[in-house]
Amino acid sequence: MVRQQPSGSVVVTGAGSGIGLATVRLLLAAGRHVLAWDRDLAGLTGLDDRRLLAERLDVRDRAAMDGALAAAGGRFPPVAGLVACAAIFHRKPFLDLDEASWDAHFAVNLKGSLLACQAVLPGMRRRRAGSIVLMSSTLARTGSPTGAHYAATKGAILGLARSLSLEVAREGIRVNVVSPGLTDTPQPRGHGPEEELLARARKLPMGRMAQPQEIAEAALFLLGPESSFVTGQDLAVNGGLL
Repeated sequence: MVRQQPSGSVVVTGAGSGIGLATVRLLLAAGRHVLAWDRDLAGLTGLDDRRLLAERLDVRDRAAMDGALAAAGGRFPPVAGLVACAAIFHRKPFLDLDEASWDAHFAVNLKGSLLACQAVLPGMRRRRAGSIVLMSSTLARTGSPTGAHYAATKGAILGLARSLSLEVAREGIRVNVVSPGLTDTPQPRGHGPEEELLARARKLPMGRMAQPQEIAEAALFLLGPESSFVTGQDLAVNGGLL
């Protein structure tokens, strides 16, 4: 179901694939203007829409974000929403986890979300309105063998979102988190054989993986007026995993 969405543009990071791409598609279907940011825009090539402005950038680069916002300023409505999906996950056993890998995951997954928030917040504050949705993960709570670095970044996302939500609540800005469970995106499919992935999915209460659109629907709910009194919350979309 496509919900009625408010006016204003939405920034989506990690927009070129997976949950980010699904979010872009749903936003366009709902009539929103979308600023889609990713290092690889190949997944967006089939989306020919005058309300889409795709920008190749790295979420670790605040100056690039500011430039993209400035370029969109005269063409698109003011930014009223952010969905920060950009993330990396390269599995490593704990004792093989080097500083470079640790730092890379924190730079993209956590710092990238921080910088995206800092880029859009000044405009939201001027208009005293906005909704920010950050992506954590079920693994922030359960942990992950060979994924301590990723789980740590996603746990930090929760602290970032809750702290920011308290800081900006009186300014009409809401900040929430979506925590997906196992989702059918390129990321988990790159971590092992297909049968192993399906076996993990069968162990979930609902017996299957989430589809990216199901996670994107949760993000749209948090962006829209239906969640107008919701802030500082973590919405788990994980097929019933407790």
